[in-house]
Amino acid sequence: MSVSLSELGAIAEGLAAVAVSKELASLIELRLRRPQKADLEARFTRWCQAPPDGVKLSWEMGSPPEEDGRFRDEDQVPVGLSAPFWVMPTSVTYGMWCLMAPKADHAKGWGEDARLPVTHVSWFEASLYARWLDHWLRELLPALIPAGHRVALPTEAQREFFTRAGTTTRFWSGDADEDLERVGWFGGNSEGLPQPVGEKAGNAWGVHDVHGNVWEWCRDWFHEELRGGLDPLGPRRGRDRVLRGGSYWYDAGHCRSAFRYWDWPGDARDDGGFRLVLSAPER
Repeated sequence: MSVSLSELGAIAEGLAAVAVSKELASLIELRLRRPQKADLEARFTRWCQAPPDGVKLSWEMGSPPEEDGRFRDEDQVPVGLSAPFWVMPTSVTYGMWCLMAPKADHAKGWGEDARLPVTHVSWFEASLYARWLDHWLRELLPALIPAGHRVALPTEAQREFFTRAGTTTRFWSGDADEDLERVGWFGGNSEGLPQPVGEKAGNAWGVHDVHGNVWEWCRDWFHEELRGGLDPLGPRRGRDRVLRGGSYWYDAGHCRSAFRYWDWPGDARDDGGFRLVLSAPER
């Protein structure tokens, strides 16, 4: 019986939830591709620290009442992080994805340009990729993972934190739609297509494409209200997972730093992808 990558991802999540690490490792090694060390070195040696040394680990998550285009589920809450983490400078690309498994749906839609952000990826598949990468980095490049950290999808709080990079405006680059056009791909400049990653300017922490291009999955279940406090995470159960960032198909308002979106975790969108962080496991 064949098992889809999304189903395999759900199985991997179940094994991880009950801490069955040996079986999880066997699943990854037997069912997914083994990468070459040189390929990992070429693609995964650069991670951006969030925040840089000397920058505080607390901020107001959400948007102020006067922000243009805001929604009710963006009411601001104070948030703090217990430790820095590291984030990929771009979304996971099609070339990166193919180190783990082929993805015919993406290739059929956009071709096989390795520089494009991978799309048509469910939350389960994105989570599976995080488990796969964590496993092989530990096997082949263990020095890349800081002690006490793991490869994971970012929490919603982490996603907004590295998007803003210390800013409080609609986009990290400013408040106007023209400010977005300088740093992100959205409905106003993408011609309705995803674009190669990293071509627009990165923010103050070196992270690119945090506005537009593709929606990015977060670790959390969606909740109608933002959760504040230290290292906040969504509810323990839910129906939909959080998406952040906007996409090449949406208007500027949907690409704001505070904008929140959600989708069923089994859905694989043609404008949806993901990026990964090196983060301490949630408490």
